Amino acid sequence: LSPTPLPRGERGFQRRLAPSLYSCPRALVPSCPPIRSPRPLSRAFLSTILAALSLVACPAVLPAEPVEYRFDPTHSRLYFHVDHLGFSRSIGRFERVEGSFRFDPDDPAAARAEVSIEIASLDMGDADWNRTLLGARWFAAAEHPEAVFRSLRWLPAGDGQEGRLEGELTLRGITRPVALEVRVNRIGPNPYTLRRTAGFSATALISRREFGLDATPGAVGDEVRLWIEVEGQAERERGGRRKR
Repeated sequence: LSPTPLPRGERGFQRRLAPSLYSCPRALVPSCPPIRSPRPLSRAFLSTILAALSLVACPAVLPAEPVEYRFDPTHSRLYFHVDHLGFSRSIGRFERVEGSFRFDPDDPAAARAEVSIEIASLDMGDADWNRTLLGARWFAAAEHPEAVFRSLRWLPAGDGQEGRLEGELTLRGITRPVALEVRVNRIGPNPYTLRRTAGFSATALISRREFGLDATPGAVGDEVRLWIEVEGQAERERGGRRKR
């Protein structure tokens, strides 16, 4: 007996419902071409594919460039004090100090710093005393409006959180060697600005006579103690992207 043929619409439905009935197994249909297993990939081809994928997933890591910092004027200060007649220490400051530095605890040889001080921003707490010190007998601000410190080498000590920054200070047109005793306070992201920040405290002792500041030697001491507080914000992230 031959099966009763299905109507045309039901044939299409049956093909969609059970497509395996209309496949071509060789055991049922001798004319069906043989089904071949896929050829195995060669070991060399697989190695090439895996190497290409590893380059995409793990791009080459470039050496990090040293981080450059620029002074944050709100949190950077330069103070000094000097003996006054043996009664007290006269304290002054410079309000406008700009600078930049490079620092990497893992690469001390790459450390450098450059600082410029606007002499006219001197503040001794008294307007008349400010005018006197800015005159030709003292700082001669009209002829020498700026003092500049440039580092030469960083010498870490102990655990690397302290060290000596050796350099040259140009003041009143005279350049002399100066060494700063530095304490590394903290390096890391600032929780308020979200920028990488480095903070330092530093002190130095200089002779005012060596820079031509030799007026009234009996009233004002020769040794001047510098006290510096600096916060620097990174100009670029590690990897070279500039901060905005």
